[in-house]
Amino acid sequence: MLILCVFTGCNDRTSGDFNSGNIQISDVNPLLFNDDHNSEGFLVPKRDGNLLLIFRLDPGMGGSHVGTGGYIAQVTYYPVEDRWGEVQEVYNSHRYDDRNIHGGITNDGRIVLFFRHMDIVDGRNVTAERLFMYSDDDGESWSGPHTSESWSDSELPDPRFGVWGTGPMFYNGDTNRYSMPGYGNHILYMTHSDDGSNWDEISFVKEDEERVLTEIAAAWTGNKHQIALIRDNRTEPDHQLLQIESRDNGETWSEPQRTNMPENHWGAAPQLLYDSNRDLLIAMTSDRNTRDHTENSLFIYTARPDEVYQNPGNWSFAYEITRPWADEMYRDIRPLNLSFYGYPTIAPINENEYLVVFTERATMEGTEQADLYYFRLVIK
Repeated sequence: MLILCVFTGCNDRTSGDFNSGNIQISDVNPLLFNDDHNSEGFLVPKRDGNLLLIFRLDPGMGGSHVGTGGYIAQVTYYPVEDRWGEVQEVYNSHRYDDRNIHGGITNDGRIVLFFRHMDIVDGRNVTAERLFMYSDDDGESWSGPHTSESWSDSELPDPRFGVWGTGPMFYNGDTNRYSMPGYGNHILYMTHSDDGSNWDEISFVKEDEERVLTEIAAAWTGNKHQIALIRDNRTEPDHQLLQIESRDNGETWSEPQRTNMPENHWGAAPQLLYDSNRDLLIAMTSDRNTRDHTENSLFIYTARPDEVYQNPGNWSFAYEITRPWADEMYRDIRPLNLSFYGYPTIAPINENEYLVVFTERATMEGTEQADLYYFRLVIK
C-alpha cells in the first residue's frame, strides 16, 4: 500500500505553501539493503509502464565508494504492486570501476547510459576512459560499450576536452536532438546526439576560475531556453547550487550565479527535470558536508521557468526529507558515522506521479557500504 505524507508527518519538513504546484510524497522505503555498495544511477520509464533503475553495484563487504570491483546493474520497479524485481548485471569490465552512471531515454524508447572506467594508479583514482551504451528493448540487451571522438583523456593539456563526469541526458524540442551535460577539469561542456547512438559532437559551456564547477544537470524548457544546475565543489556553508542559462539553445550561457538550493548549505549532485505539461521545473539536491550527519537531508524545489530565469534565488522550497538513517524507523540499522550520499534520480510513473531513488551510506568494518531507498512523489 502506498502511504502519502501530505505536508505533515514522516519526520520531514515542507513549506506548506507553493506558487508552482502542490507536492505529496510517500514513505521512504528500502530498495536494496545488503552488504553491497549500491549507488549513483538513473531511472527511466519502460514501454510496459514499469520503470528501470540502472546503477553502480560493488559487491560484498569489500565494496566501497571507489575501487575496481564496481559494475553496472539494473533492476525493474513495478508501480502497480509497489515492488522491485531481481537485480541483473548490465556490464562488468572486470578490471576497472565502472561508475559515474548517468543517462536517459529517447522519445522512441532507446535507453542510453554513460559511465567511466576508473582505475587506481599509485593510490590515485584515474579516469581511464569515458564510455556509453544503449538498449532498444527496455534493457533486455545492450549495444556497447562505445566511445566518442569528442571524449578524450582527462590528462590532456587542454582541459576543455578532458571529459571526466557526465550528467543526465535531456531532450531539446527545438533541435529535436539530445544533449548530455558534463564536466572536465572544472570546465562544463555538452555533448549532443540525434538518436543516442553517436555522441561525437561536443560544445563548450562554461569555465569559472573562482568556482569549482563539477556535477551538472540541465533541461530544455522551450523557445530556445535551457537551464543548468551545477555543484560548486567548495564544500562550505552558503555554497549552494549554481545556475546558468541559455536563451539561444546553448550557443551562449550566462555566468554562474548562486541559487537558494539548499538554503544556507552546500549542495551536492543536482537533479533537474522539466515537466512540460505543467511548465514546471523540479530540482533536487542534498547537503553533505555543512551540517551534522544527523541533519543531512534530501531537498526538493520547484519553479516555473520564468520564475527563475535571471532570478536563481527564486526557487520554491517544496520538501526536505531527512536522511533515513537519522529517522526513528531506520536509526539502528546502520551506524550514523558518515555523511549522506544522496545522488537522487527521478522519472515519471504517470502524468501525476514520479519515482525517486537515492543512496544512503555508512562505514562498516573499515569500508563504505551504501544502500538504495525510494519514494513516490505526487504533484496535485
